Amino acid sequence: MESHTPIIIFNFLAASGFALLLATLFPALLSSRIHRSKAWFSMIFSWIIYALSYLLIIGHQLGPEPPRGICVYQMVLIYACPPLTAMSGLAFIIDVHFRVTGALFTSQVDHRYTQSLLLVPWASFVAVASGALIAVQDFADVSRNSHHMYCHSTTSVQYLTTALICVFALFVALCMITWTATILYRNWALFRRLSVKQNDLRLSSLIRVAIFSMMTSIGLGLGAFSAFRGNATEGDAIWGALLPILPFLCAIAFGTQRDIVRCWMFRKPRTEGADASMSTPHV
Repeated sequence: MESHTPIIIFNFLAASGFALLLATLFPALLSSRIHRSKAWFSMIFSWIIYALSYLLIIGHQLGPEPPRGICVYQMVLIYACPPLTAMSGLAFIIDVHFRVTGALFTSQVDHRYTQSLLLVPWASFVAVASGALIAVQDFADVSRNSHHMYCHSTTSVQYLTTALICVFALFVALCMITWTATILYRNWALFRRLSVKQNDLRLSSLIRVAIFSMMTSIGLGLGAFSAFRGNATEGDAIWGALLPILPFLCAIAFGTQRDIVRCWMFRKPRTEGADASMSTPHV
């Protein structure tokens, strides 16, 4: 493999993930037939920023070091984005849990609680970004990694903070998925009765939520693993080149829903009922 091939793979995955996530987001923003929760939008936005963070020094990956300001800015995002995507993914899973249980048991979630689900991921993003910047005692320690893919810091505290948050989010996410699955298993008969009356609880929607939740958990796991291997990637160009695959996988998982695909195909649903069955109003 030629020395520049990992950089080409790295840039391709980051750019593809960024473009596909935008293609996922725009139909949900612009189409009146596609309905998604605020937690869904927050999660997609977080992955867009994650993908964008890897594109900042394109054109400066070879040759002289990139401009110091851009390099420091990318370093901050590289450490702050994994916790952002991890926490926003967790918030999405929690949101799905309460919407499913709320529909089953006709319970309401406090509005302030739902707002907290949206604020916590972005608060963690600001906190980690600020900490990553403060932890740099000498900006000369911020430079491209040894494979010239992105800028990072030679200090280890940023890696540790990012890893701990990602692992915490992964653990809680897996607990929430298990809890939701257990509730649905114990109340399957009630779910089947409600699914006849409510489009939100169609079996296809439930399967979609389960798949999305598992994909989110896998993404959190890979994010945590990449955080732990932050310095190890220095000796592994292939692993480093695959880091931007997470936004790409997220776009595939969330952008291939039938209503989004149909929107890009400029095809209108045949009936109102068909449209309702294809969209997921509360996910």
